[in-house]
Amino acid sequence: MLSNDVLQTVSLIKKDLSLDQNALPESVTSIDDLKELLIPVINYLLDRDMPRLLNALYRIDISESKVKEILTVDNPSDIAPKLTTLIIERELQKVITRRKYSS
Repeated sequence: MLSNDVLQTVSLIKKDLSLDQNALPESVTSIDDLKELLIPVINYLLDRDMPRLLNALYRIDISESKVKEILTVDNPSDIAPKLTTLIIERELQKVITRRKYSS
Protein backbone atom coordinates (compact mmCIF):
# COMPACT_ATOMS: atom_id res chain seq x y z
CA MET A 1 0.00 0.00 0.00
CA LEU A 2 1.23 3.45 -0.85
CA SER A 3 1.98 5.80 2.01
CA ASN A 4 0.21 8.47 -0.03
CA ASP A 5 -2.96 6.35 0.27
CA VAL A 6 -2.59 6.39 4.05
CA LEU A 7 -2.10 10.18 4.07
CA GLN A 8 -5.17 10.70 1.90
CA THR A 9 -7.14 8.36 4.16
CA VAL A 10 -6.08 10.39 7.21
CA SER A 11 -7.18 13.56 5.43
CA LEU A 12 -10.60 12.11 4.57
CA ILE A 13 -11.13 10.86 8.12
CA LYS A 14 -10.27 14.30 9.53
CA LYS A 15 -12.74 15.92 7.16
CA ASP A 16 -15.58 13.45 7.66
CA LEU A 17 -15.24 13.32 11.45
CA SER A 18 -14.82 17.12 11.60
CA LEU A 19 -11.52 16.79 13.45
CA ASP A 20 -9.05 19.62 13.79
CA GLN A 21 -5.77 19.29 11.96
CA ASN A 22 -3.86 18.26 15.10
CA ALA A 23 -6.18 15.38 16.01
CA LEU A 24 -4.35 12.94 13.75
CA PRO A 25 -0.74 13.74 12.84
CA GLU A 26 0.32 13.82 9.21
CA SER A 27 3.22 11.55 10.14
CA VAL A 28 0.95 8.50 10.24
CA THR A 29 2.49 6.03 7.80
CA SER A 30 0.54 2.83 8.33
CA ILE A 31 -3.03 1.73 8.76
CA ASP A 32 -2.13 0.12 12.09
CA ASP A 33 -0.78 3.45 13.40
CA LEU A 34 -3.88 5.21 12.15
CA LYS A 35 -6.14 2.70 13.88
CA GLU A 36 -4.24 3.08 17.15
CA LEU A 37 -4.63 6.88 17.01
CA LEU A 38 -8.26 6.83 15.90
CA ILE A 39 -9.68 4.44 18.53
CA PRO A 40 -9.48 7.03 21.36
CA VAL A 41 -11.18 9.60 19.11
CA ILE A 42 -14.02 7.18 18.37
CA ASN A 43 -14.29 6.32 22.08
CA TYR A 44 -14.58 10.00 22.90
CA LEU A 45 -17.32 10.50 20.30
CA LEU A 46 -19.17 7.41 21.54
CA ASP A 47 -19.11 8.75 25.10
CA ARG A 48 -19.66 12.46 24.51
CA ASP A 49 -21.01 13.19 21.02
CA MET A 50 -22.92 10.24 19.59
CA PRO A 51 -24.99 12.35 17.13
CA ARG A 52 -21.79 13.72 15.59
CA LEU A 53 -20.37 10.19 15.28
CA LEU A 54 -23.54 8.82 13.69
CA ASN A 55 -23.66 11.76 11.28
CA ALA A 56 -20.03 11.14 10.33
CA LEU A 57 -20.65 7.42 9.78
CA TYR A 58 -23.52 8.36 7.46
CA ARG A 59 -21.28 10.83 5.56
CA ILE A 60 -18.54 8.22 5.28
CA ASP A 61 -21.16 5.85 3.84
CA ILE A 62 -20.88 2.99 6.28
CA SER A 63 -23.75 0.56 6.18
CA GLU A 64 -26.35 1.34 8.83
CA SER A 65 -26.89 -2.36 9.43
CA LYS A 66 -23.18 -2.87 10.19
CA VAL A 67 -23.19 0.05 12.61
CA LYS A 68 -26.35 -1.19 14.37
CA GLU A 69 -24.87 -4.67 14.64
CA ILE A 70 -21.70 -3.33 16.28
CA LEU A 71 -23.59 -0.98 18.60
CA THR A 72 -26.14 -3.53 19.81
CA VAL A 73 -24.47 -6.95 19.81
CA ASP A 74 -20.84 -6.59 20.73
CA ASN A 75 -19.05 -6.17 24.02
CA PRO A 76 -18.89 -2.38 24.72
CA SER A 77 -15.09 -2.40 24.82
CA ASP A 78 -15.04 -3.74 21.24
CA ILE A 79 -17.27 -1.04 19.76
CA ALA A 80 -14.62 1.65 19.13
CA PRO A 81 -12.04 -0.69 17.55
CA LYS A 82 -14.67 -2.22 15.26
CA LEU A 83 -16.10 1.15 14.22
CA THR A 84 -12.57 2.41 13.64
CA THR A 85 -11.84 -0.54 11.36
CA LEU A 86 -15.02 0.13 9.36
CA ILE A 87 -14.15 3.83 9.02
CA ILE A 88 -10.59 3.18 7.88
CA GLU A 89 -11.60 0.46 5.43
CA ARG A 90 -14.29 2.64 3.84
CA GLU A 91 -12.13 5.76 3.60
CA LEU A 92 -9.22 3.76 2.17
CA GLN A 93 -11.58 2.21 -0.36
CA LYS A 94 -12.59 5.73 -1.47
CA VAL A 95 -8.93 6.76 -1.87
CA ILE A 96 -8.10 3.68 -3.96
CA THR A 97 -11.20 4.11 -6.14
CA ARG A 98 -10.44 7.80 -6.76
CA ARG A 99 -6.86 6.98 -7.71
CA LYS A 100 -7.99 4.20 -10.05
CA TYR A 101 -10.38 6.45 -11.96
CA SER A 102 -8.28 9.60 -11.97
CA SER A 103 -5.54 8.09 -14.13
